[in-house]
Amino acid sequence: MSPAKKDTAAQDKSSTIEAGHDGTLSPVASIQSVHQQPPDLFDDANSEVNFRGVSWQGAAVLVTKVQIGLGVLSLPSTFHVLGFFPGIFCFIILAMISTVAGYVCGNARQYYPHMHSIGDAAEMLFGETGREVVGIIYYIYLALVAGAGMLTTSASLNALSEHGACTTVFLGVTCAASFIIGTGFRSLEKVSWLSWLGVAGIIISIWITAIACLTQDRPAVAPADGSIDLDIRVLPQTTFLKAMGAISTQLFAVGGSGTFFTFAAEMKHPHLFTRSLLCGQTFIVATNIVIGSIVYGKVGQYIASPALGSAGPLIKKISYGIALPGLLVTAVLWSHIAAKYSFVRILRGTRHLQSNTTQHWAVWAGSMAVTVVFGFIIVGVVPFFDDFLSLVGALFNPVFTNVIPGFMLLFFIARQPVKAIQGGPHPSLSLSQSSSANHWLVDSYLVARGGWKAWKYALGFTLAWFMVVSGFLIMVGGTYATVLSIEAAYGDGSITGVFSCVDNS
Repeated sequence: MSPAKKDTAAQDKSSTIEAGHDGTLSPVASIQSVHQQPPDLFDDANSEVNFRGVSWQGAAVLVTKVQIGLGVLSLPSTFHVLGFFPGIFCFIILAMISTVAGYVCGNARQYYPHMHSIGDAAEMLFGETGREVVGIIYYIYLALVAGAGMLTTSASLNALSEHGACTTVFLGVTCAASFIIGTGFRSLEKVSWLSWLGVAGIIISIWITAIACLTQDRPAVAPADGSIDLDIRVLPQTTFLKAMGAISTQLFAVGGSGTFFTFAAEMKHPHLFTRSLLCGQTFIVATNIVIGSIVYGKVGQYIASPALGSAGPLIKKISYGIALPGLLVTAVLWSHIAAKYSFVRILRGTRHLQSNTTQHWAVWAGSMAVTVVFGFIIVGVVPFFDDFLSLVGALFNPVFTNVIPGFMLLFFIARQPVKAIQGGPHPSLSLSQSSSANHWLVDSYLVARGGWKAWKYALGFTLAWFMVVSGFLIMVGGTYATVLSIEAAYGDGSITGVFSCVDNS
């Protein structure tokens, strides 16, 4: 049975719920049959493996780590394309969208405790076909970002060894390390311990780079002789397509909201997720803006890719050396989330999900192996940093940060599900949950226009559609712009070919 289908045997025909909290808000049919929600995904009371051990502090550091490792290294270049002030403004808007999406995704399981991933949310919205399509896209996205973590780790190894081996060899080493470490930690609780180390390493390294840039009279990658022009742009001097590519890169920096289902699913107290989200997002946004502003203000157009190389060879080695554990943790964390998605998808509803059986370990190890190998192949074929992040940010992040969360918000406005009481019975849902039995897009509009008392729903309705429309715009414009940039890079020789041995640091 599909995880989002209701247990009809538990139907209580005498129960009813209002479509709205106030009669004036609900031109939708106000009395509907109510069904018992499927049970929680994880049953830790009768299991050998505990998947519910993440504290709210651990969830906060996971929220931070999933977004702080890669995007901050490419943010200064987006300011050069968009102009400094428009760049800051765009980033803040995207961060606000990401926070709203994170709130919706991270708190969804308080209403639907069976949820583990955004694929489950897609089933709620669009039925089983939606679950499969979105689930496949979600897995590819996770594996791509895991590959980006491997790519950055290989750049670190290149910098530390002064390109002591072929870059593909370093990618292979990172891939193997990600598999070994990730397979050993089946729960996010243990990965969250590693994430503390990862966040600390990344933050220290980027601050070293920023301070070093401040102390230098001349950008490290600028010409050694003659006058230089930093070409710092307060306002944009760009084309629409280049701007869309830069916005896609910014979205990548704060676009990890789709993974928050998994974090909340493994929390001891999922109702504290909002606290974790606000702590993590505040730290992420402030750090990105401050570091990006300092680096761009000092080096201007002479920005290295990744940005850790912007302060010269010595500082690059120091920064990459400190950041190396954090970059590896990025690869491990994203590989873990991707593998956990397929692991749960295969074993959901069986005793093997939380038992130390041969099948449990085989599926888990197999999921990790497929993920890291897929990530390795992708970054071997697409061995460049900025365009890779822009491509992922354009093609995948809008789906999981804008479009699906926006539709979820509309669904919640239309259906207004009953919230679960901590430690109490499972929440109830209206009968018309599946997309084939409802018209939640229309219902959300009817609720939102239900009079002056419906201002909160009207505001949510407007925000939801802004998220959806902006997501599709970034997806189309950003993807097209990035493809053109990649084509140009191959054409001018900047990219030599697949599985390249060229130094990428």
